Amino acid sequence: MNKALKLGIKLLIITAVSALVLAFTNSVTDPIIKKAEKEKLNESLKIAFPEGKSFEEVKGKFPDSVKGVYKADGDKGYVFDVNAKGGYGGDIEFIVGVDKENKLTGFSPLKHSESAGFGLQMEEDWFKKGVKGVSMDKKVGASETGSENEIVGISGATYSTNAILSGINTARDVLKELK
Repeated sequence: MNKALKLGIKLLIITAVSALVLAFTNSVTDPIIKKAEKEKLNESLKIAFPEGKSFEEVKGKFPDSVKGVYKADGDKGYVFDVNAKGGYGGDIEFIVGVDKENKLTGFSPLKHSESAGFGLQMEEDWFKKGVKGVSMDKKVGASETGSENEIVGISGATYSTNAILSGINTARDVLKELK
Protein backbone atom coordinates (compact mmCIF):
# COMPACT_ATOMS: atom_id res chain seq x y z
CA MET A 1 0.00 0.00 0.00
CA ASN A 2 1.27 3.43 -0.72
CA LYS A 3 1.77 6.10 1.93
CA ALA A 4 -1.15 8.29 0.87
CA LEU A 5 -3.64 5.44 1.17
CA LYS A 6 -2.32 4.47 4.63
CA LEU A 7 -2.55 8.08 5.75
CA GLY A 8 -6.12 8.31 4.39
CA ILE A 9 -7.17 5.18 6.27
CA LYS A 10 -5.60 6.45 9.51
CA LEU A 11 -7.40 9.79 9.15
CA LEU A 12 -10.67 7.99 8.43
CA ILE A 13 -10.30 5.88 11.59
CA ILE A 14 -9.39 8.91 13.73
CA THR A 15 -12.35 10.88 12.34
CA ALA A 16 -14.77 7.99 12.89
CA VAL A 17 -13.61 7.48 16.49
CA SER A 18 -13.86 11.23 17.17
CA ALA A 19 -17.38 11.33 15.74
CA LEU A 20 -18.43 8.39 17.92
CA VAL A 21 -16.97 10.03 21.04
CA LEU A 22 -18.74 13.32 20.24
CA ALA A 23 -22.03 11.53 19.59
CA PHE A 24 -21.76 9.65 22.89
CA THR A 25 -20.90 12.85 24.78
CA ASN A 26 -23.87 14.62 23.19
CA SER A 27 -26.24 11.79 24.10
CA VAL A 28 -25.07 11.96 27.72
CA THR A 29 -25.13 15.75 28.11
CA ASP A 30 -28.24 16.57 26.05
CA PRO A 31 -30.79 15.55 28.73
CA ILE A 32 -28.82 17.45 31.36
CA ILE A 33 -28.75 20.60 29.22
CA LYS A 34 -32.48 20.33 28.43
CA LYS A 35 -33.30 19.90 32.12
CA ALA A 36 -31.23 22.99 33.02
CA GLU A 37 -32.93 25.02 30.27
CA LYS A 38 -36.37 23.92 31.49
CA GLU A 39 -35.50 24.89 35.08
CA LYS A 40 -34.28 28.30 33.90
CA LEU A 41 -37.48 28.77 31.89
CA ASN A 42 -39.66 27.83 34.90
CA GLU A 43 -37.70 30.23 37.11
CA SER A 44 -38.12 32.99 34.52
CA LEU A 45 -41.85 32.30 34.20
CA LYS A 46 -42.22 32.86 37.95
CA ILE A 47 -40.18 36.07 37.77
CA ALA A 48 -42.30 37.39 34.90
CA PHE A 49 -45.56 36.37 36.60
CA PRO A 50 -44.90 36.28 40.36
CA GLU A 51 -48.54 35.42 41.20
CA GLY A 52 -48.37 32.26 39.10
CA LYS A 53 -47.78 28.86 40.63
CA SER A 54 -48.31 26.67 37.58
CA PHE A 55 -47.92 27.40 33.90
CA GLU A 56 -49.54 25.52 31.05
CA GLU A 57 -48.13 25.88 27.54
CA VAL A 58 -50.64 27.26 25.05
CA LYS A 59 -50.49 25.62 21.63
CA GLY A 60 -51.16 27.65 18.53
CA LYS A 61 -49.69 29.33 15.49
CA PHE A 62 -47.73 32.33 16.69
CA PRO A 63 -45.23 34.68 15.01
CA ASP A 64 -41.71 33.27 14.68
CA SER A 65 -40.44 35.63 17.37
CA VAL A 66 -42.81 34.12 19.97
CA LYS A 67 -41.10 30.94 21.15
CA GLY A 68 -43.76 30.02 23.68
CA VAL A 69 -46.97 31.16 25.35
CA TYR A 70 -47.94 29.97 28.82
CA LYS A 71 -51.21 30.38 30.70
CA ALA A 72 -50.72 31.17 34.38
CA ASP A 73 -52.87 29.29 36.90
CA GLY A 74 -55.70 28.65 34.49
CA ASP A 75 -56.75 32.19 33.61
CA LYS A 76 -54.80 34.63 35.79
CA GLY A 77 -52.78 35.82 32.82
CA TYR A 78 -50.19 34.86 30.23
CA VAL A 79 -46.44 34.66 29.99
CA PHE A 80 -44.66 35.04 26.66
CA ASP A 81 -41.22 33.73 25.69
CA VAL A 82 -40.12 36.20 23.02
CA ASN A 83 -37.02 36.23 20.82
CA ALA A 84 -36.85 39.85 19.64
CA LYS A 85 -34.69 40.74 16.66
CA GLY A 86 -32.62 43.90 16.37
CA GLY A 87 -30.68 44.19 19.62
CA TYR A 88 -27.25 45.78 19.42
CA GLY A 89 -25.57 42.41 20.03
CA GLY A 90 -28.17 40.36 18.15
CA ASP A 91 -31.44 38.79 19.20
CA ILE A 92 -32.76 39.31 22.73
CA GLU A 93 -34.76 36.44 24.21
CA PHE A 94 -36.86 37.36 27.22
CA ILE A 95 -39.94 36.38 29.19
CA VAL A 96 -42.72 38.88 29.88
CA GLY A 97 -45.89 38.34 31.92
CA VAL A 98 -49.32 39.94 31.45
CA ASP A 99 -52.23 39.84 33.91
CA LYS A 100 -55.99 39.81 33.20
CA GLU A 101 -56.06 43.63 33.12
CA ASN A 102 -53.45 43.60 30.29
CA LYS A 103 -50.74 45.01 32.55
CA LEU A 104 -47.18 43.75 32.42
CA THR A 105 -46.34 41.78 35.56
CA GLY A 106 -42.64 41.19 35.02
CA PHE A 107 -39.68 40.90 32.69
CA SER A 108 -36.85 38.38 32.69
CA PRO A 109 -34.09 38.28 30.06
CA LEU A 110 -33.03 34.77 29.01
CA LYS A 111 -30.41 35.07 26.26
CA HIS A 112 -28.70 38.07 24.71
CA SER A 113 -25.33 39.51 23.75
CA GLU A 114 -25.89 43.14 24.65
CA SER A 115 -23.00 45.39 25.62
CA ALA A 116 -22.03 45.94 29.25
CA GLY A 117 -23.03 49.32 30.61
CA PHE A 118 -25.78 49.81 28.04
CA GLY A 119 -28.03 47.01 26.79
CA LEU A 120 -26.96 44.80 29.66
CA GLN A 121 -28.92 47.15 31.94
CA MET A 122 -32.04 45.15 31.02
CA GLU A 123 -30.92 42.72 33.72
CA GLU A 124 -30.95 45.38 36.42
CA ASP A 125 -33.83 45.78 38.88
CA TRP A 126 -34.58 49.41 37.92
CA PHE A 127 -35.33 48.33 34.35
CA LYS A 128 -37.46 45.37 35.40
CA LYS A 129 -39.44 47.65 37.75
CA GLY A 130 -39.91 50.10 34.87
CA VAL A 131 -41.67 47.37 32.90
CA LYS A 132 -44.10 46.27 35.65
CA GLY A 133 -47.57 47.76 35.54
CA VAL A 134 -47.32 49.07 31.98
CA SER A 135 -50.62 48.67 30.14
CA MET A 136 -50.72 46.70 26.91
CA ASP A 137 -54.12 48.10 25.90
CA LYS A 138 -52.31 50.34 23.39
CA LYS A 139 -48.99 49.95 21.61
CA VAL A 140 -46.21 50.02 24.21
CA GLY A 141 -43.51 52.68 23.88
CA ALA A 142 -40.55 53.83 25.96
CA SER A 143 -39.54 57.04 27.71
CA GLU A 144 -37.04 58.20 30.28
CA THR A 145 -39.51 57.95 33.15
CA GLY A 146 -42.10 55.52 31.79
CA SER A 147 -45.87 55.97 31.91
CA GLU A 148 -49.10 54.00 31.59
CA ASN A 149 -48.17 52.71 28.11
CA GLU A 150 -44.38 53.21 28.25
CA ILE A 151 -41.61 51.19 29.77
CA VAL A 152 -38.54 52.97 31.15
CA GLY A 153 -36.10 53.01 28.25
CA ILE A 154 -32.38 52.28 28.56
CA SER A 155 -30.45 55.49 27.91
CA GLY A 156 -27.75 54.95 25.29
CA ALA A 157 -29.14 51.58 24.28
CA THR A 158 -31.67 52.43 21.61
CA TYR A 159 -31.24 49.16 19.71
CA SER A 160 -31.79 47.11 22.85
CA THR A 161 -34.81 49.16 23.94
CA ASN A 162 -36.37 49.00 20.46
CA ALA A 163 -35.85 45.22 20.27
CA ILE A 164 -37.51 44.76 23.66
CA LEU A 165 -40.40 47.03 22.63
CA SER A 166 -40.81 45.10 19.40
CA GLY A 167 -41.00 41.85 21.36
CA ILE A 168 -43.46 43.26 23.90
CA ASN A 169 -45.70 44.59 21.13
CA THR A 170 -45.58 41.26 19.31
CA ALA A 171 -46.70 39.62 22.58
CA ARG A 172 -49.46 42.26 22.75
CA ASP A 173 -50.67 41.23 19.28
CA VAL A 174 -50.70 37.56 20.29
CA LEU A 175 -52.52 38.44 23.52
CA LYS A 176 -55.30 40.15 21.54
CA GLU A 177 -55.74 36.95 19.50
CA LEU A 178 -55.88 34.80 22.63
CA LYS A 179 -58.66 36.81 24.28
